[in-house]
This record gives sequence, structure tokens and C-alpha cells, in this order.
Amino acid sequence: MNRFVYLDNNATTKITDGIYKKLLPYLELQYGNPSSLYSFGKNVKDAIESARRNIADLIKCEAGNIVFTSGGSEGNCAAINSAIKQYTSKKKIITTKVEHSSVLEYCKLLELQGYSTVLLDVDKNGALDYNALAKEIDDNTACVSIQYANNETGVVFDTQTINSIISDKKKSHDFVFIMDCVQALGKVELDVSNLDIDIGVFSGHKIHAPKGCGFMYIKETGSFMPLISGHQEKGLRGGTENVVGIVAMGEAAKLISDNLENVIAKEERVRNYLENRLLEIPKTTINAKASNRLPNTTSITFENANGNELMFKLEKHGVCISTGSACNSESSQPSHVLVGMGIGNPENTIRISISEETTESQIDYFVESLKKCL
Repeated sequence: MNRFVYLDNNATTKITDGIYKKLLPYLELQYGNPSSLYSFGKNVKDAIESARRNIADLIKCEAGNIVFTSGGSEGNCAAINSAIKQYTSKKKIITTKVEHSSVLEYCKLLELQGYSTVLLDVDKNGALDYNALAKEIDDNTACVSIQYANNETGVVFDTQTINSIISDKKKSHDFVFIMDCVQALGKVELDVSNLDIDIGVFSGHKIHAPKGCGFMYIKETGSFMPLISGHQEKGLRGGTENVVGIVAMGEAAKLISDNLENVIAKEERVRNYLENRLLEIPKTTINAKASNRLPNTTSITFENANGNELMFKLEKHGVCISTGSACNSESSQPSHVLVGMGIGNPENTIRISISEETTESQIDYFVESLKKCL
């Protein structure tokens, strides 16, 4: 293996040097429990609150609206759990066919308890059926859970249209609106103050923080029903805080705030270069190319090449890509996202997700390696 090229940043990102240096003291010297009353613990608590403020500044909310979690899957389940406990008489959950597995699998569990799930369609470009969304919200709706951007195709839903529908429906119906923002954070401008989101879900390891940390934005913390009980996080999420992860997310949020415009521009440039090179290969299709997408994500389908086989062949060249969500990697079934979009031969698809550190030289190496594998 002469070279290593990592092109699976939607699965996870590496901890950058600046973030690593920021969290290192909390692995070595500042190891106190933030709930302790003595200064050795209070100093750690202060670091948590500083991170909370950085995160709140990034997504344009008050620090008191940020609650730390273990990541996106917990956040999605906790948000839905709170909604159904808040509206105990309502048995309808509305989501989409292309949501993250944490949402879809939790909905399946709730169906065993008498809940019904409405899975909204998307078209071949990954665009949501917004008319169906408006039609389905009724008096029996406990929550609506819709992602900001898709982790496999990079398709960004029309958040303004969704916001308009949600705002209008809330005039006559009470329900919780949840937005899974995991893949959007650090890749687009996020301003929760301009969206009618009740709960937003975020993950740290997509923005160069460690795995196992995340946070929720909760508009009305007084009505939130916790999934994990305990005194931490003002009773909204129990368990001793993941100090290292939280500090890392706070530093990541600060770096995103300072550099987001440049990061987006660079990722778009490298992504466009990647796709132009991919189209040199005959009988290939870039999925959802006509849609508004994240600047770092490309989903491509080949006519006669299995995605899993390509992934393992590319690994021998030192290249890491995926066929879809890492959370579904053990499943033998085709991607539910691509099936939902009506993509032919979804098993012949790979996903490339770059970061701000990806170079055109790395793209050239990947494409030449891909041609050999094909």
C-alpha cells in the first residue's frame, strides 16, 4: 500500500491537530468530575459551559438550548421519545423513506407499541414530496422527523419550504418537529433561529471531534421528556458528561464559525473536480446531481460494477470509500435511500465524501485506482 486516501468523511472524520491539542489536557490533567463541588471539578464544568456557548453561537441559539448527548442516534431517539411522551394520545409519526437508520429503526419498535409511521416519498433526485408532508400532518400527529441533508447522496432538503409547512400546520395542530442536522453541521450555514425546529440533532464525529459525543438543540426545554434520567444537563440528559467529546465539539464549533465560508468553497471546488473526473468513466451516473447537495458528497452508480466489490478492491490501493451509511454496513440489503429514490441497480453504487483536507492530487489517485478496479 503506497498511499492512503480517506474519502469516507460522512462516516466519520479524523480529529484535527488543533482539536486534539484542545482536548488533551482533559485526558491527562483536568480529569475531575464536572459535578464535583471542589474547584478541580468546577474547572471542568467551566470548560463544558464554554463549549456549550461556542456551539450555541455556531447554530444561532442560546446556550441554555444546547443539551449534550452521545451522538446522532441517541439524539434522534431521544427527540422522538420526548414527542410521544409529550403527546401520549397521539399515535402518528411522520418521517421520510431516506432518513437515518436510527429514526427508521426506532419507528419500527414504536409500531410494535401501536404507533403508525408515515414514510414520505422522495423523487429520483432525492427531493421530498412536500405536498404529502402538508397533507399528512393532522390531529393524531405526535411528531415530524425530517433530516436537513442526506448522508448518502448529500441532498439538502428545501428547509424553507419545510419550515413554511410546519409553521402553518402548527397554527391548528400541536406536534414536535425534529430535524436531523448531523450531516449538515460544518458543511452549510445553520441558523436554527430561522427555522421552526423544536429539536435539532447533531453529532461530534462528523466535525472532527471524537466518536461518542453529540448535542441537541431544544427550543422549549421545559417540555422535553428525557430518555436518560439524571441530574446532569439540568435533568434533560443524565449521565456523567463526556468531557473530552464536549470540549472537542466546542473547539470544532469555534473553528467552523471562523472558517465555514472557505471550507464550503474548497469542498465545492474539489467535489466538482472529482465529479468531472468520474464522468470520464463510461456508463456512470452521479445520483441527484440536479439537486442542491452538500458540498462534500458524491453518490455514483456504475452500470456493471458491484459497489461492495469496488470498495474492497479500492482498499487494496489504500483508498477508503463506502457504499452508503456506516450504520447500515452490516446489512445485506441495498441502500434504503437509493431504493427510495428509485435508483436502478443500487447495489452498484459507491459514496465518496471528502473533507476540507482532501486535495485534487488525492482525487486523481482515487480515480486512477478506481479505473483499474473497474
